[in-house]
Amino acid sequence: MDMEHQFTHLELFIPEETEKGSEIKGSNSYRFMCPHAGQFQCKLTNLVFKMEGKGEVMYRIVSWDTHPMDGLAHMQPIGPLYDINCIQGLVSHLYLPHCEIMYEESKVHLAVAHFTADSVELIQPLQVTNTHVIIDIQGFSLFGLLLNKMFGSSCINAQVLLFYKKMTDRGRRKKLHIHLLPMIVSVDEVANRQNDFRNITTSSKCQLIPGRKYRPKCEHKFQPQDETFDRNCGPNYHPTFEVFLEAEVEEITIGLLDKEGKEVWEPRLVVLTGNWNCGTHINFIIIPTNQRGATLEVQQSAKTFLGFQTLLSIFSW
Repeated sequence: MDMEHQFTHLELFIPEETEKGSEIKGSNSYRFMCPHAGQFQCKLTNLVFKMEGKGEVMYRIVSWDTHPMDGLAHMQPIGPLYDINCIQGLVSHLYLPHCEIMYEESKVHLAVAHFTADSVELIQPLQVTNTHVIIDIQGFSLFGLLLNKMFGSSCINAQVLLFYKKMTDRGRRKKLHIHLLPMIVSVDEVANRQNDFRNITTSSKCQLIPGRKYRPKCEHKFQPQDETFDRNCGPNYHPTFEVFLEAEVEEITIGLLDKEGKEVWEPRLVVLTGNWNCGTHINFIIIPTNQRGATLEVQQSAKTFLGFQTLLSIFSW
């Protein structure tokens, strides 16, 4: 094994997030100002850049749908498609995260698609670890991880994400969205597209098989009755299931079953009360008593990160 590409002296960074240049509403672009040469891992996407020096890297997740894979019908995307830009030569190696349960014989069936203005090429990995596929890069554009379709029906590392909202109907009912997603999908990326829904943090890890049907284990009404799990890596993240709850429900026990009724995500207690989590936006409309015609709009955005909470209030008359 080539030790040059191991995760030695890996530095974790938090990128600057911006919607500038994003083709999908709520989808962020990321900016990394590298201070020096070394290996750097993005906390939000798990991308790793091997940097040759100081400089700026811009990247975002885009849709596979708008980038046809001509001549690659035997391959399937198994990760996000990244649009990466920086000065030529600044990044020497790119580490693309994956969620495959790797065996030595399966590594040879992985490849990376590199899209340029008028073509797509396959790049063979320099190395495959349990978490990343490592490639040598000469130029930048779009990069995405592919797997031969003949070997894509086994378990992958996945996650069950829960998002909750109080509905505005007269009954004050509640709705819980269940998302079945590959483990490499960023919770922050999903939360950015959920509008008024808040993420409920729970132990989300599981192993699912793409193409297989699953259903919630739950005593409350939900739809659909079952759904096929696929490798949805963005940039859109629609809920897999919707669970409808009465107003008085403050906790729910929920799990996940396969089509044979076997538990693949053990039932757990989920509490629907408490503080708002990272990425939640709460809007208040306040009418001042001394100005009947004026409206004070207060938007509070609470984001918790590394144990600290940042609270932003914007007032407009």
